[in-house]
Amino acid sequence: MKRKGLLTGVALLAAAAVSTLAIPVLGDEGHGHGAEAVSLSGSPIGWGLASLGALFLAIFLSRAFLFRSRVAQQPGDEAPIGYLAAIRQLSRNARLFLAYSIMAELGTGIWAVMFNLYLIRLEYPITFIGTFWLVNMVCHGVAALPAGLIADRYGRRRSFFIATGISLIAQGSLLFAQNSWGILILAGVAGFGEAFHGVTGAPFMMENSEPQERPHLFSLNSSFLQFSRFAGNLSGGFLPLLWAALLGVPALDPAVARWALLTGLPLTLIALVPLAFMREKPVELAQSLKELLDIRRLVSLGSIARLTLLSLMIGTAFGLTIRFFNVFFQDVHGASDSEIGTILGLGAIAGAAVILVSPLVTQSCGMVRGILYTQVLSIPFLLLMALVPSLSAVTVFFLLRGALYSIALPLRTQLSMELVTASERGTTAGFTHTAFDLGGGVGAGMAGLLIAAGGFTTAFTAAAALILVPAVLYYVFFAQVDAEVARRALSERAQARAIHGVR
Repeated sequence: MKRKGLLTGVALLAAAAVSTLAIPVLGDEGHGHGAEAVSLSGSPIGWGLASLGALFLAIFLSRAFLFRSRVAQQPGDEAPIGYLAAIRQLSRNARLFLAYSIMAELGTGIWAVMFNLYLIRLEYPITFIGTFWLVNMVCHGVAALPAGLIADRYGRRRSFFIATGISLIAQGSLLFAQNSWGILILAGVAGFGEAFHGVTGAPFMMENSEPQERPHLFSLNSSFLQFSRFAGNLSGGFLPLLWAALLGVPALDPAVARWALLTGLPLTLIALVPLAFMREKPVELAQSLKELLDIRRLVSLGSIARLTLLSLMIGTAFGLTIRFFNVFFQDVHGASDSEIGTILGLGAIAGAAVILVSPLVTQSCGMVRGILYTQVLSIPFLLLMALVPSLSAVTVFFLLRGALYSIALPLRTQLSMELVTASERGTTAGFTHTAFDLGGGVGAGMAGLLIAAGGFTTAFTAAAALILVPAVLYYVFFAQVDAEVARRALSERAQARAIHGVR
């Protein structure tokens, strides 16, 4: 029954994909992409919107089917709950964290669209962009482990404020650096500041939720981040038009991109406001940094080592592809800033919507199989992006790749937190983020060289292999985890009911 529910959902998603692919693959060859105006019909954006609508329909049908099948299998107290009910049950801290999530990626979304294009307009080559992300992600990775240790020792919220202050100062300075060495040094500083964000969010969510709430909380957090990025991507595509008009210069002038990027920095600062009202829940933290640095004393060392290896491979795939999607759309398909921003924004909102299916995927087949199925299904669309010449078709492939891959994001995060003890969650996040970012840095450096030498096909093919291998290894390493998590959740719920009964 579990597999039947999942496969039905996947079939519906595949049907939506097929229904949206036939026409754009055949059309679009005469489309001109140089104009800044975005047409909503007969264009990549039009096909993107059509694909998004079909994807939403598939998500709705899949979620309805999976939800009903789970209710039929688990009547009474064990039946799954919907998102509105889950949100009402969340703690005050968890709701404040979600409020942070809905704003956290506004500035990041603008930078995702414009920063690489800004460097290109300063006449830096693609190899320098690869070097920039190599330095940024390696410094991010090197800082992630000490950031996780600090979070485990001193708490989570403080880490967010430290991280944001460092990264904002570095990013603002980055836009006024006068030479390549200055840009690369500030890339490293920004990466150091950003490291704290990634290693504190997941432990905090674990510590402020009950077992039955976690699939919804992790999914809502990932979905809200994607919605936030959608708004940032969309803004990043159209802000250059606004600043070009205000400055009275062409839209491709570097000053236009610089001011568009500067606009994103205050948005990142505003996102911190909900965190100021949080009261961290007391949990068992490490007594000293020395205790955490002694790897032999880690209770979950085996699981942490496996998760670190998987993160290294996934991060390398990230560096090979996602850091360069904006350059791919501009260089290969001649897309304008507004088209790039809109396409990336549609990808973010597709990911945000499909993530909401993640709890039911978890309930239908478990976290581990969910990661395996969704990551593997995303691979063909990544390869088709590199092979098909039509921008309309590539836009559809981009949305479907991102949607399928996004389902696995909260599953991987929750799984990593379930595998370790409370006092080691920040440390685990530190190890996995270190590996992810070191891999991402190496992948970005490799991508710059591969793209300069032979285009995007080689980089995307290498990334596909690095998505497939860890997807399979997740199942090899952790196939029995879902049953253990289910048993633990039942035990905790039984204890909670016993306590309430005594009261």
